[in-house]
Amino acid sequence: MTFLEKRIRWSGVLVSAGVAVLVASLFWKHPLSFMAFLGLGCPLVAAGVLLYLYALSASKSPDEP
Repeated sequence: MTFLEKRIRWSGVLVSAGVAVLVASLFWKHPLSFMAFLGLGCPLVAAGVLLYLYALSASKSPDEP
């Protein structure tokens, strides 16, 4: 497994965890569910997306030495 694949896998884990928190907060009937939505779910999804974009932009192309 290459370093790029590891970063993409971690970004997938972060996005999946964020989506799980977002879905769980939608079914939770409490005012704090909105705080969980904004405080946990959104940063996890954003971190996963940013890590994915960074992994793609920082990787070397196959024709570079």
